[in-house]
Amino acid sequence: MVIFPGVRKVLAPNPSFMTGRGTNTFLVGTDNLIVVDPGPDIPAHVEAILTEAAEVGGRIVAILITHDHPDHVGAVAALRERTGSRVFGPAGFTGADQILGDGDGVHLGDVSFRVIATPGHADSHLCYWIEAERYLFSGDLIAGHGTVVLSAAPGSLTRYLASLQRVARLGSLTLLPGHGPVVLDGPAKIQEYLDHRALRERQIIGALSEGAATVDEIVRRVYAETPPQLFDMAAQNVRAHLEHLESQGRAKFDGDAWELA
Repeated sequence: MVIFPGVRKVLAPNPSFMTGRGTNTFLVGTDNLIVVDPGPDIPAHVEAILTEAAEVGGRIVAILITHDHPDHVGAVAALRERTGSRVFGPAGFTGADQILGDGDGVHLGDVSFRVIATPGHADSHLCYWIEAERYLFSGDLIAGHGTVVLSAAPGSLTRYLASLQRVARLGSLTLLPGHGPVVLDGPAKIQEYLDHRALRERQIIGALSEGAATVDEIVRRVYAETPPQLFDMAAQNVRAHLEHLESQGRAKFDGDAWELA
C-alpha cells in the first residue's frame, strides 16, 4: 500500500487489544528498500512484505528496528534469510547486525535516517527521522489511534514524557506509527499524548485524595470504562505515574499503600 512516494505500508494480520488493527511494517526507498519494523513472525506477513517489494521493483537491503517487542521483530529472522539484508536496531536487541544509538545516521541508497532515542514504552526504543521529508517512524512511542503502555522499568514515565517533548521540538512532521493510521499533523498528536498523560496524572491524584491507596484501587477508579482484560496494562501505567509523582515528592509509598505527600 503506497503511503507517500517512496514509502509503502504492509499491515500485519495480528489485530488485538494491544496492536489495534495490526502492526505496521514500512518499506522505504525505491531501488534499495529499507524495512522499518518487519512485524510478527507470521509467514503470510513475510510474504506480503516480499510481494510489496517486488511491486516496487526494488531489493530489500536493510531492516530497521524501533524496539524489540515480538510484534515488531518476530519476522526479522525469516526476512533476513529471504533477502540477505542487514539488521539495525537498538541496544539489547540480539538480532541486530549493527547496534544504533541516539544521533546515529543511517544512509542507505537515496534515503538517510537519523536515529532518535525515545525510551518510555520500551527501555531502548528508537525513532527514525527522515528530515528531508519530515517523516518520523515512531514505532510505539506514539500510535495512530489510542495510547501506549509504558515500560515496567522504574522511571519509565519520566523518560517517556522527555521522549515526547524531544520529538515535539522537531517541529512540523508526519508520524508513521507502529500501529494505527499515518498522522499528518504530528505536533497535534504529540500534544494530545502529553495532554493525555497530564489528565491521567490529575485523575490519579484525585483517586489518591479520595482514599484509593493501592494500584488496583486506582485502576478501578481511573480506568472504570476499560475492558477488564486490559487492567494489567492499566496497572502498569498507574505504577509509572505513581513512581513519577514520587520522584517529584508529590506521592509516597510506605510499603503497603500509596498516599499524597
